[in-house]
Amino acid sequence: MGKWLRKCWIGLLSGTAFLTACGLRPSPTYYGPPPIDPNDGAKNESRMVLRQRIDEIHNILEERRNAEVYGPPEVMEEYARENHRLQSEADSLEKELLMLEKE
Repeated sequence: MGKWLRKCWIGLLSGTAFLTACGLRPSPTYYGPPPIDPNDGAKNESRMVLRQRIDEIHNILEERRNAEVYGPPEVMEEYARENHRLQSEADSLEKELLMLEKE
């Protein structure tokens, strides 16, 4: 009876772990701008793509600003540099969007 109960318990735990692992989605990656079709020169589409990328960067920055960073000062400085890089990228994209809207 004890071996049977132990096998059932291990089976239940394994099944639960498997179902949990299958139900989780991987987190999205935030590397580079979204792909742009070079053949399509529609201004509205490029504005929409720029706006989406700006919103993505602002979402990333919001998550990073609320995160707690632990480690040596070098890690914190690297984290701050990455935040600054993302902010400058968002600023340059906003300028580009303004230039497109003026045309």
